[in-house]
Amino acid sequence: MTGAIYVAGALDYETRKRYELRLAASDNLKENYTTVVIHIKDVNDNPPVFERPTYRTQITEEDDRNLPKSVLRASSNSCVIGMRSF
Repeated sequence: MTGAIYVAGALDYETRKRYELRLAASDNLKENYTTVVIHIKDVNDNPPVFERPTYRTQITEEDDRNLPKSVLRASSNSCVIGMRSF
């Protein structure tokens, strides 16, 4: 006889990273127990989010003070965002 473990719904790494199950097997005379640990693998399932829909700034010609200048910021729950200067 064999058994299987099924997932009844979607798993989300940001909500729960690990599940630990205590399993029992029995032949009606004897029982045995084991623990199954399931680690959820993170995938990039959430797109980056911008703080505002439009960004505007003014940079004076030939003024290199305070450079690089931050123009916008984005965030994501699923990945590391590389900061870029233009």
